[in-house]
Parts: sequence; C-alpha cells; structure tokens
Amino acid sequence: MRKTIILLVSIIISLNLYSNLYSNPILSSDKINSRIEVDTIYQQIDTLTITLLVYRPINARAEFTTTRPDSNDTRIKLSVAAAFTGKDLKSIMGKHIEKGIVKWGYKSIANGYVSIIDNKVSIRPIDLSLKSMQTKAIRKKGYIFQQMLLVHDSVLMDCKIFGERETYRRALAIIDNQPCVVESEQRMKINDFSASLIRMGINTAICLDMGTWSHGWIRTESENYIPIGKLTSSTKNQTNWLIFTD
Repeated sequence: MRKTIILLVSIIISLNLYSNLYSNPILSSDKINSRIEVDTIYQQIDTLTITLLVYRPINARAEFTTTRPDSNDTRIKLSVAAAFTGKDLKSIMGKHIEKGIVKWGYKSIANGYVSIIDNKVSIRPIDLSLKSMQTKAIRKKGYIFQQMLLVHDSVLMDCKIFGERETYRRALAIIDNQPCVVESEQRMKINDFSASLIRMGINTAICLDMGTWSHGWIRTESENYIPIGKLTSSTKNQTNWLIFTD
C-alpha cells in the first residue's frame, strides 16, 4: 500500500487536512487591502515528495482578460494564464465572454468552464448550465472561459489531452468558498496533479494553461513584483489571463 503523508505550511487551516500545521505566511495579513497569501503544501507519497504552492487572493476582484496585464500596474495582485491558446497563437479555446462581450475562439475540447459574475467565481462542468450562465454573464457584464475540469465533487476527472507527459501544472481551485491558484513545484502528469488536489481536500478545480505558458506574477503589499512559473518561453504568445485586482 502506498503511504501518503501530507504536511501543510499554511494559514489555510480549513482545508481539513489530517496533518501537522505550521503557520508560515509569506505575505502579511494584518491589512484589509487586497493581497495574496502564499502557502506551501508538502505531500509525501512513499519516497516521493510533492510540493504545491497555493496563491490565495484576499479582498481581490477576479477578471478574465484578453489584454496583456501590465506588470507595472500595482492594482494587479496576481496574474496567470487562463484558457488554452490555439496553434495560430491568436485564438482562444471556445466561446468566451469578457466584460459581457461574447468572443469566439477555436473549437473547444473543454469539459469545464469558469464564470466570474458579480465577483463570484464558479467552476462547473460544461452542461446545460453553460448557456444560462453565458446569458447571465452577458447581462451582468461578467466573464466566462472554458478549460479542462480536473476535480468535480471531489472526484478526479480523467484528463487525457496531455497523455503521460510530465510538466509543471497549475489549477484554479475553490478553497473555503474562495478562488485560489495552485501550482506544482515539480513536473507531474496531469492526473497525478489532480489527485494531489483531492488529497488537499479540494473538491472543485480546473486547469490553467501551464507548461511553457507558466509565466505569471504576484505582488506583495509593499508592491514588489514577484514572478511565478518555471517554463516561460511561450509568454510572448499568451492571449488571455486570469487576474486578481484591487
């Protein structure tokens, strides 16, 4: 039997992990301004140690944008790639909505979507709810983008589009009813990454573009810019982003 031990270096205590907890927030939490709290999670499986980083926006507003974020804009506290970019390096996967405006991309292979309406972030499987959410997003000037669902109702959603390839992974997850970004510190198969999210106690998560598209950043309360991501050669070709702002 594989032995799994999970250690959390975190201030997100309500993940309900049966492990030892050590408080070590990277960013201060004594202000009410928008900020990003960063947590490190270690999962020990036999002789393998998996390290995951959790970026948790506090008092921030989520947006999906097709305008390249300005790294000098101190309003932006977290920026990561969102939906897949097409082979033409111009189009975005699937029908997407930005500030209530519908935009069409290349044929979607996604089985899930993210909606941001009235600053509420939801992750859902693509089903009959998508059309009604699209209508609502248009009316409310919200946002929707499509991606590969990784975890739904605490069940791993088999993701076959990456095959057995190992690379760095990133996901948008709902933790304590709030959107958080989780990324791996080592190369992983996509289903192994999804399994690691479930071991954290996460019951809803969706893929964010990663691999060589992994460039992003967080901004500290002192407005310092900290880049995140490891493989960034495709950064110049990125077409869309998930950002969290003041």
